Amino acid sequence: MFSVNEILGIIEESRVEGSKACLPVRQGRRVKGISTDSRTVRSGELFIPLVGPKFDGRKFIPDALKAGALILETKDGLKALQAIAAYHRAKFKIPVIGITGSVGKTTTKDMLAAILSKKMPTLKSEENFNNEIGVPLTLLRLNKKHKAAVIEMGMQKLGEIDLLANIARPTIAVITNIGESHMAFLKSKKNIAKAKAEIFNVMDTHNYAVINQDDEYFEHLLDRSKKFGVRSKTFGIIAKADITPKELEGINLPIPGEHNIYNALAAIAVAKILKIPNSAIKSGLESFRPSTNRYDVINREDKVKIINDTYNASPQSMSAVLKILACLPGRKIAILGDMFELGAREKIMHKKIGELSRKLGIDYLFSVGKLSREMKADFHFASKESAIKKLRSFIRPGDRILIKASHGMHFEEIVEALRKV
Repeated sequence: MFSVNEILGIIEESRVEGSKACLPVRQGRRVKGISTDSRTVRSGELFIPLVGPKFDGRKFIPDALKAGALILETKDGLKALQAIAAYHRAKFKIPVIGITGSVGKTTTKDMLAAILSKKMPTLKSEENFNNEIGVPLTLLRLNKKHKAAVIEMGMQKLGEIDLLANIARPTIAVITNIGESHMAFLKSKKNIAKAKAEIFNVMDTHNYAVINQDDEYFEHLLDRSKKFGVRSKTFGIIAKADITPKELEGINLPIPGEHNIYNALAAIAVAKILKIPNSAIKSGLESFRPSTNRYDVINREDKVKIINDTYNASPQSMSAVLKILACLPGRKIAILGDMFELGAREKIMHKKIGELSRKLGIDYLFSVGKLSREMKADFHFASKESAIKKLRSFIRPGDRILIKASHGMHFEEIVEALRKV
């Protein structure tokens, strides 16, 4: 994958050590891979210890050495990881699709990867590998067999998408939408749009921007892309976009909801740019399956249907999945928790979700957490344990149950408790 000499050339003031009394390794030696996890690092790989507010990878250097790994000694392990990933990505002259946005990033990524995989070997970000660590680790998985890469890019603050874009160098940039996520850090949707538009900073006239024409910040995003000479392809349901729902005629999407129509249209827009045939678009979308804890439908023996959408939550995504629940037959129960990173408007946003639940005719709303008290639910609980106890006696055969909250609430624990009769 790399020679030690290459690593030393990429990272200034560094050295690679081996297991024998921490002696420097000969520069011609090959490194089989890069790892930041001492639990999974393999013999011959390069272990890069990362240091953060809650962890210190340097403590696990003895474990990595015991596994036969080489160790990178450098001032900043994270910057080293990012520099090596950027160097590696530059070796590949393939389409690299960067996907960002307030909601829908992961589903769009999975849909697009499913389509592209029908025609070419495609690398994609796994699960939540969308940050300053996950993006480099994903790119380091690129090899000669890959003909395309689909990279999800998340952020909390200004400058973070710019960093990821400089590492991944996307040739096609997708912005799914601009919503309220990360209001706590960015204060306004305008700032969120500005942060997402950083993905265009590394692009030029050979590249494409794929933008939601129905989004209120469409013009802003389009103008930002034009500043760099980037060509555009638009998608939308309401506006007269390049890619509209007519592209979905004859395609059976395996996941419901208007928001997933938008996700599918964004994926189709990229596929059209890459000249993927309609047959592959159809088979890819119909075979697509969402990532873990994203609209995972669990069917119990008593005909109770549980919608596990516990990976994360924002006002946009919460509203979208509540609308799906409202259309299902049977008694409808929503079990909702706190939505984080919403800033000064967090109370009113939780209140509005409660109002929407009642407006949609959801039969019973259960809430858990400090913020979700504002939803004025039928039943509110301070803990997941007390909610589970109540729900076990409350649920009836045939009920339709939605479980959703921000990832930090760990509502997957409720799902596991209710999974079986």
